[in-house]
Amino acid sequence: MKQEKKGLQLDKTALVISCVHFLLSFWTDHFIFRYVVFDFSSVKNIVKSIETCGVKLVFLFLLIAVWQGIFYVCKKADRTFKRVVLGYFLLMLVFLLLTWPGIWRMDEFGILSSAVQLFPHFWQNYITSVFYIFSLMLFPFPAGVILTQIICISLIVARLVTLCLSAEPAYTENKKRSICYLLLLLPFLLLPVLDSNLYPMRVSLHAFLELWLLAELYFNWKKNTMPAWYLPVLAAVVTVWRTEAIYYVVCFPLLLLWIGRGKKYRKQILLYLMCTVILFVPQKLGEKITSGSQYELTSVVLPLVPLVEAAHETDTAVDRQLLAEIDKVVSVEVTLEGAREGKTGINLFWSRPDFQRTYTDKEFASFKQAYYKLILRYPAVFLKERFETFVSSTGLLENTTELFTASVPNYVTFRQYPLSSPISDQTRTAVIKGLELRTQKDYTQKLAVTDLVYSALPAILILLIASVILLIRKKWLPLFVLLTALVKVPLVFLTAPSRLFMYYYSVYLIGYAVLFYSIFLLTKKKTKTSKTGGSL
Repeated sequence: MKQEKKGLQLDKTALVISCVHFLLSFWTDHFIFRYVVFDFSSVKNIVKSIETCGVKLVFLFLLIAVWQGIFYVCKKADRTFKRVVLGYFLLMLVFLLLTWPGIWRMDEFGILSSAVQLFPHFWQNYITSVFYIFSLMLFPFPAGVILTQIICISLIVARLVTLCLSAEPAYTENKKRSICYLLLLLPFLLLPVLDSNLYPMRVSLHAFLELWLLAELYFNWKKNTMPAWYLPVLAAVVTVWRTEAIYYVVCFPLLLLWIGRGKKYRKQILLYLMCTVILFVPQKLGEKITSGSQYELTSVVLPLVPLVEAAHETDTAVDRQLLAEIDKVVSVEVTLEGAREGKTGINLFWSRPDFQRTYTDKEFASFKQAYYKLILRYPAVFLKERFETFVSSTGLLENTTELFTASVPNYVTFRQYPLSSPISDQTRTAVIKGLELRTQKDYTQKLAVTDLVYSALPAILILLIASVILLIRKKWLPLFVLLTALVKVPLVFLTAPSRLFMYYYSVYLIGYAVLFYSIFLLTKKKTKTSKTGGSL
C-alpha cells in the first residue's frame, strides 16, 4: 500500500512549475486570444468571464498533468521510450520549421478563429476546439496547435514502438536492434504521415489515437497492468471525435467482453459507455444549434446528384414522388443544372446558396427516406459513384502553398496572428510540394506515383490479407482487432462527401503499421532460424 501512495504523490517541483506557467499564461494569452475575463459591465460579459474562468481552471489541471507527466517520463520512462520520443519529435520539429507555420488548408481557419474567442466549433467536433484552445494556451501562436500535435504523436509513436519491442525482448537485445527501430518507425516516416502530422485537423491525431487503442488491446490484454480508466477514456475519445468511428460503441465492448470472457472488464465497459455519452451529448446539441442537419447532409450530396439525374430521366410516378421529397430539402432543379455543368454534390453544397432550402426536421427525415429509396431503385448508379469516389480518394483539399500570396479572406486574417510568417516561403513551398509529391514547377501537377502513395487501397488490401492469414491460423484476438479497423472502410465508402485522402487516413496508418510490424516479426523468425540452423 505504501508503494501505491508513493506512486500517487505529486512532484513538488513540477507542481510549482505548473503554477508559475499558469500565471504566465494570463500574459501570453493576450498574444492570440480575444476572450473576456473579470468584466462585469453586462450580462453577456459576465457569462463570458465565467466561461473564461472555467476554461482557465481546466487549463490549470491540464498543466499540472502535463508537468507531472514530463517529470515522470524523465525519471521513470525506459531509454527506448525516451529515444523514440526525442528522435521523432526532433524530426517533426525540423519539418515544422521548414514548413512554418505548418500546413493549413481550409476548415482549420474557422476552428482557429473560434478557438481564440473560446468558442467551440461543432462542424469539426468541439473536441477539436478544446484541443486548439489548450494548445494555444501552451504555445500562443497558430503553429502551437501543430507543435502540440506532434508532441502528442511523438509520445504515441514511442508508446507503440515500446509495445512492439517489449513483446519480443529476447530478439531486440541482439545486434539488430537498429533494424528493429527502423522497421517499427517506417510507417510513421511515410510522406502522407509526415504531411498529415503538420496538418492541424482532427483526422491527423485521431488516426494515431485509434492505432494506439488497437495496439493496447492487442499487446496488453494478457498483462492487464493498465489503470481501469485508461482504455475506456481513450476509446470514448476515439468513438466521439470522428463521426464514422461511432461503430466503436459496439466493437469496443465486444472486444473487451471477448478478452475478459464477459467478467473482467464489465466495469471498464460501463465506464466507457458513460464517458462516450458525456462526450457525445454536447456535440449533438451543438450541431443541432449551430448547423442543424447540414453536416449529415454532406454525407449524401455526392451520390445524390447522379441518383436525382437517374430518377429524372426515368420519370415514373414513383420517381416524381421521391424527387418531390428530395426537393423539400435540396433543389432538384439546381441539382440537375449542376449535373449538366459537371459539378459534384459537395461543390453545389458550398457554392450554390440556392441548392439548399429551408426545411423542418420532419422534412429532412422524409428526404433521407427518399434518398434511401432512390438507392434501392438505382443501386448501380449509387455504387458506380461510390466506387469512383473511393478509387479517387487521394486529394488534399486545398493548395496550402498559396497561404502567404493569395488574397483569400481566411489567409489574410491568418497572417495577422503572431509568428505566422514562414521562415522562408520558397523553402516552405518546396518542402510541401516534396511531401505531397507535386512537381516543383506547379503544385497542381502531381508526380506519377502520387495517387499510389496517397491511396488507402494498398493499406486496405494489407489489412484484408492479414485478416485472412489470421483467420486461417485461428489467431482470434489480432483478427478481431484488424476487423475493428476494417469496419470503417464500408462506412466511409458509403458516406464520404468528397474524394479526399483524409477520410481513409486512419485505415492507411493502421494498414502500414501492421505491414511493418509483420515484417519485423518475420525478421525475428529468420534470425531465430539462422541461429538454430532450422527452417520455418
